Amino acid sequence: MRLKRAMAIVLVLASGACAYHAAPDVRSPLGAMLSPSATTGAPVPLRVDPNATVILTNTAGLPAASFLASQATRGKTIYEQTCDRCHAEGELVGEGFVQSWNNRRVYDLYALIRATMPLDSAGGMKDGEYLDVVAYLLQANNHAPPRPDSLLGDTATLRHTRIVVRVR
Repeated sequence: MRLKRAMAIVLVLASGACAYHAAPDVRSPLGAMLSPSATTGAPVPLRVDPNATVILTNTAGLPAASFLASQATRGKTIYEQTCDRCHAEGELVGEGFVQSWNNRRVYDLYALIRATMPLDSAGGMKDGEYLDVVAYLLQANNHAPPRPDSLLGDTATLRHTRIVVRVR
């Protein structure tokens, strides 16, 4: 009887230890604040869910996303007209972007931008405009150079490509 009980305790402890080591790699959600120079109003924090987490997927085997140079050019124009109003210079280009987005799926970035931007009209741009902004952010953050394959709005394609960026 004692042997069965001891075996049961060992089994429970072993399974608990395995579950602890198999926990997914998670990061806190990205925070955002309006910059003091934002034309949409005074600096206010965005609504935050303290229980939300972002699960990192293993993207090492996924190919780098491709985009057209014309997409990045259009995206730069949209970024300057729309995004610069709230995002401080260098906030989305540089080390912070690289640390947050390198080796993540392109879909994750696209979905975040599509669902939350622009702040005063979330989801208010056309899908092609969101893709152009993503292409610009990839180019501005030293992603692979433009290729003859455009960044497509097909979610399956976006989920199966990754962001490969680095600080210049």
